[in-house]
Amino acid sequence: MPYFKMTETTEKYSPEEVLEIFKEQHRLCSPLDPEADLWAEITAEMTIREWRWARDLISWKGLSEFLNQEFRIDISEKIWFETLEPAKTRRLIDVCKLISSHATKEYYKSKKLFGQPCLKAGVFLTIKRNLEQKGVNVSELSPSSSFPEYLDKYFSPVLEEITLTGTKTIEIIQTKIELKGFWNAINIFTSNKYEISTGEIKTFRDLVEKIIEEKEKNKA
Repeated sequence: MPYFKMTETTEKYSPEEVLEIFKEQHRLCSPLDPEADLWAEITAEMTIREWRWARDLISWKGLSEFLNQEFRIDISEKIWFETLEPAKTRRLIDVCKLISSHATKEYYKSKKLFGQPCLKAGVFLTIKRNLEQKGVNVSELSPSSSFPEYLDKYFSPVLEEITLTGTKTIEIIQTKIELKGFWNAINIFTSNKYEISTGEIKTFRDLVEKIIEEKEKNKA
């Protein structure tokens, strides 16, 4: 059975790990946002203004609230303001350092399944719990649930939880036309016109297996 550390920990992210999370979010999200800069390189020394332009991010106050919620931290508005403004001179590395001094990593513990420890169950139940805490309706979420459907409905919280694992589990996120035909093509108001594709990750079971696989690679 794949194994990585499964005990409770208060280990924090390093600034470099936070930066990698931001890079992964940009890689996955920027192709879907026409206002984002697909070709921007996310670096430690880029300014907050450059980062916000690259990701099409909101102003400092809304961004600070979002980052608190995303990383499950509680940094004061005053500290965030001093870190994010003035945006033309503050650097992304300072944001990474601030988050890393507060945010703790999520470590997965095996859960008993049919009387036996099961790491896959532990990873799935942890993700499910975190999504529920972020307002996602998980009453019908199971390992066989469609990952693209949940991502489509709850894009931000689902993507947050996946990238916070520090793994690169999704090769690409893309939209494709679901309804064919001339009239569907020209009718931009057609509901359910597009569907989200996430490559090989079809279900939450696929996602969990990929997270464990990537964790093992990172540990090696």
